[in-house]
Amino acid sequence: MPKTRVAMYGLSSEGYRLAGDLADKALVTVVDEMLQMAMDMDQTFLKRNPRLQELMEEESLLSFKPIEQVLGDAEVIFFTPKFRRLSDETLVETGSKLRDLSKHLNKGVTLVNTLPTGPGGNSENIMVVEKQTGLQVGSTLTYAYMPLRPGDSKPAVVASTESQQKDALSTLGFQRSSQNIFSAELEYVSTVMEGAVSSVIGIEMARRAREAKVALRRESGAFIDEFASCLYELKAIQASEETGESMSYLAGAALKSFENYVRYVVDETREVLREKQLKASRTKITLLWTLDKYEMRGERLQVAESIQQRLKDYVTEVEILSGARLKGGPGALDPLKHNVLIVCSKQDQEALNQLRKSERGVEMTEISATPGLGRE
Repeated sequence: MPKTRVAMYGLSSEGYRLAGDLADKALVTVVDEMLQMAMDMDQTFLKRNPRLQELMEEESLLSFKPIEQVLGDAEVIFFTPKFRRLSDETLVETGSKLRDLSKHLNKGVTLVNTLPTGPGGNSENIMVVEKQTGLQVGSTLTYAYMPLRPGDSKPAVVASTESQQKDALSTLGFQRSSQNIFSAELEYVSTVMEGAVSSVIGIEMARRAREAKVALRRESGAFIDEFASCLYELKAIQASEETGESMSYLAGAALKSFENYVRYVVDETREVLREKQLKASRTKITLLWTLDKYEMRGERLQVAESIQQRLKDYVTEVEILSGARLKGGPGALDPLKHNVLIVCSKQDQEALNQLRKSERGVEMTEISATPGLGRE
């Protein structure tokens, strides 16, 4: 039986990992939507190069094909684009890239949206696709919804307009988990909002405790990395609801709380500089945050760059550093300066803990980018 022809529309880490998951079941091609070129990816190549960021940094020689041919032949197309515009423009960019893709869709193809939406968001996408193609979803075109979390290739929910028996996704190993696309939207939105509201409570209670100089018995250990991971979803949820609706209000409140939290991180760092009487010329600030520049969503990168730029108003040397860089030893830190390390994820915290065991000669202050903004 011939393998299914699959295309990933978008050179993103999530799409690349998904390609690796499907390489033994399908003929997979990855489309760079920026260059408008496509690359065939076989199982051997994907196993030899498991991470897109490392592959692109090596600048390996790749064989390119025109996307018209690839998308015209594909039976299943996954929408896995990479966004790097300012956060307020991301949803607009989503629609623009979907319209670009729709120009290449043919009768009988299955289009899989891997980007999260708010309730009803996929209905709007379907209208865009039908208008661009002249095809009708449900009869001449299949539309599926498989939202991927940042950095993950495993869908949170799976839904399709096609019947289970004829569903092309099932041949690729994806089993439907929701009754229909709208129910899948509600299930995913519910999960996102539960996490966001919990994060808001942690941020706001910790802020009040810091202001009152009291300790919290139950303090969230979530890092800024986790908060920033749901910003795209919150914007999509807010945009899908009428102004004044409870869901729109909750999503907006969570976005506002996180925006304030970024300011708290900067203020806490300034307070460290003041209390320790650190001179700008004798201080280095490191934002310890392992980031993937090929991730679909650009919010984490933008948050990190925003904090970096704000802190440069006080200290000239401010860098964003992956925790993996610390594993090579103290070379990433400056032995001639006081190093202020802002730890932004659990992964980076573990890397710093390992460094502390072996490094004793470097002056450093650690700030945990959790709601409590603890110091060490």
